Amino acid sequence: MRRNDREITDVGQIFEIIDKCSVVHLGMVDNGMPYVVPLNFGYERVEDSLVLYFHSASEGRKIDILKKNPHVFFQMEYSYGLKEGSPDKPCTYSWKYECLMGRGEAEFIDDIAEKKRALNLILNHLTGTEGGYNYPDEMLGRTCVYRVRSSDFSGKMNG
Repeated sequence: MRRNDREITDVGQIFEIIDKCSVVHLGMVDNGMPYVVPLNFGYERVEDSLVLYFHSASEGRKIDILKKNPHVFFQMEYSYGLKEGSPDKPCTYSWKYECLMGRGEAEFIDDIAEKKRALNLILNHLTGTEGGYNYPDEMLGRTCVYRVRSSDFSGKMNG
């Protein structure tokens, strides 16, 4: 990281950033070309590692790419707004943010109980609740659920 003064090394602080974010950008490689999609997510902390959970339809370009190459890069940010500068020094304008970047491997989840747990983590993160949900078997059968485990992530802030 070029600006070490903006680096976040405290894992607890990184997880506080994740709590504030609702969208993660998941980067994949499709035949040598980048492909990035914004996704809602759930997560859990396992010691100092991060496990991100996602869901989608069982078919589509994203799923095809992940089956061929499960290596991914992810990024999320929480923005505060404009950091004021001045007209005579336009380079002093900036943006206030906290962000997280990392990499890992996508793993598809087939076990029904684990699928339900992952979907609960996603909904709990998005709604800010600790609720449990009832999923119809038909829906679970056609929903693709996958996770990305990572111990290779870092945080950055400009505030």
